[in-house]
Amino acid sequence: MDARALRYFQAVVEFGSYSRASEFLRISQPAISRQVDRLEHELGKALFVRNSLGATPTDAGRLLFERSQPILRQLEDAKAEIKSTAAASTGTIVIAIPPGVGHYLLPALVERYRVSFPNTSLKILSGYSGFIHEALVRGRADVACLHGPLPQKGFKVIPLLDEEVFLVGKRNTLPARRAHITTAELLALPLILPSRQHTSRRILEERAFALGMTVNATMEVDDTSLIRTLLRKGLGFSVLSQGAFENEIDRKELEARPIRPRMSWPLAMMTASGRPRSEPLEALMATIRTTVRDLITCGEWPAKLVDR
Repeated sequence: MDARALRYFQAVVEFGSYSRASEFLRISQPAISRQVDRLEHELGKALFVRNSLGATPTDAGRLLFERSQPILRQLEDAKAEIKSTAAASTGTIVIAIPPGVGHYLLPALVERYRVSFPNTSLKILSGYSGFIHEALVRGRADVACLHGPLPQKGFKVIPLLDEEVFLVGKRNTLPARRAHITTAELLALPLILPSRQHTSRRILEERAFALGMTVNATMEVDDTSLIRTLLRKGLGFSVLSQGAFENEIDRKELEARPIRPRMSWPLAMMTASGRPRSEPLEALMATIRTTVRDLITCGEWPAKLVDR
């Protein structure tokens, strides 16, 4: 298969139409159509169903999309690695990170990293751990920071920290007026939570199971910013790390309460162990570890360091 044809095909999938892919790639729409037609002829399968709204991938198209992403990422890595030098490294590194973690880590990380690698671009993917893990496994991210990753063959996990999480809700709506809330009290509330594939939800489900209780998830939302919007409207409560709600606390839109026994999310760095890593990627991983350590040591990031 031709790498150019695969890139054109992926753009159509990502943008949902030939016309939008054409605008993004700055390639004529007929040229994209010809490349996709060649792929379909080679595979003997239709890759898209065209309709008035654009182009929807078929089952074969979705399979090709999943399988081709890591291949194209490896080609990009090889190109960047060959071109890179210690003096001036170029290319793009993709880092996937939860929003609350990025609140503390990204400003200092980017500032430090640019000193040594000013010509390397950083692309940030953000979301819950299930989304981040999938991006890493599918080859859409080079390195990830995520909560509670399970050991997995072909991937290296480096524990970083434990981050306390809190019950969060609209100001003056939290039920208890004490300094903390118990797990049983939390589980009785109408909760807005991510879906079950995410680590934060899994940890809460495990805590509930140990108590012989169930999680009262009245809404499942896989976007932290949308969860905060719903919390500000008083439509439920959630469990978040401090970095995910600190700005709303400062604006007095939300309030938080510690959970007892203490509940925390372990954060780790994860990357593929079998793939060659370029100098810029190795340096980024090292910078993540030192930045996390420094932010916790100086008190800017309220967390417990576990990376020694």
